[in-house]
Amino acid sequence: MNRTGLLVSDFVLSFMRVWAGVLIKIFVGRKLGLDHEILKAAFSILNSFLFAFLARITNGGAYNPLHVLVPAISGDFANFIYCISARIPVQVSFLLLLL
Repeated sequence: MNRTGLLVSDFVLSFMRVWAGVLIKIFVGRKLGLDHEILKAAFSILNSFLFAFLARITNGGAYNPLHVLVPAISGDFANFIYCISARIPVQVSFLLLLL
């Protein structure tokens, strides 16, 4: 996947990850009328598997900046600059859109 596609997948996965957590709380708390932590935890575990699968499909898309930072530090300098200046800001830029 080219670098632009990787940036797009980072943005989409980050956005989806945040909203998935919100939707789990709404679904369990309001729609089911339950406040069981076990059910929330079960949905969160399924959510983690879903996003691991989505990261595999996107060939490196990540929703967590730490998942990008570790290979950037251990890789070459060009990859480090790309991750620090593009990928990590893209992952947190949707928060600025929500403000």
